[in-house]
Amino acid sequence: MIVYPKDWEKIGVVVTTKMIEKRLKDVLREIDCGCLSFSGGVDSSLLLYYMCQIYDKVKLFTMGLSGDHPDVIFAESVVGHYGKNFDVRLWHYIYRPMKEELKEPVSPNNYLTDAMVRAFYEFVAQHTDKIIAGDVVDEYMCGYYAHMDNPTEEVYYDYIRRLQKNHLAPLNENSGDVRVYLPYADEKVIAMLSQIPLQEKVDFRNRKKVMIEMARGKVPDKVILRRKYGFCDALIIKK
Repeated sequence: MIVYPKDWEKIGVVVTTKMIEKRLKDVLREIDCGCLSFSGGVDSSLLLYYMCQIYDKVKLFTMGLSGDHPDVIFAESVVGHYGKNFDVRLWHYIYRPMKEELKEPVSPNNYLTDAMVRAFYEFVAQHTDKIIAGDVVDEYMCGYYAHMDNPTEEVYYDYIRRLQKNHLAPLNENSGDVRVYLPYADEKVIAMLSQIPLQEKVDFRNRKKVMIEMARGKVPDKVILRRKYGFCDALIIKK
């Protein structure tokens, strides 16, 4: 009989959304952090949905140039929606940075995005020393429009191979002393997402198909249908 690994019966099984959801909830319980970086998009809204089931209070942090920025509008809408449907206290902090708060790049590799991340986490640090973020899921769930425009393994693995250098390392550096938790980057979650065939994640008409399946009935439809914007757009888009 097989004695190692003990969970050998899970090898090669079809990954379901329920399996992913269960692991994400387990991770959130293990993390025990009631603060969330919140853009009002599908990824962070789904995390908030699970957090509302686990914690009795949650603090949310959103960044936008003005009150009519899409992230601010959608974030406030979702906060109101969950506030009515869950027995949980929600505090929503909105950071509206001034341009002078963003330092000029000091090197060719220090882009505006880095300055924005630093400014955002400096704001977060005024309220908490730890926070949950929804990073990594777009790479493994095919969340970028480039995935949909060219749904091939070449594009899929290109995003994953650039993830460490272009995303995680800068986040680690620019978040300062704030402890950042990435539930979607959990080893077991990544293992499950990696087992899902590419064609089940994206095609020429739809991206992040599995993520949307998970979000149906949990996240408001208008959030699922909203256009995706990158973090750097928070200072570019006004409406």
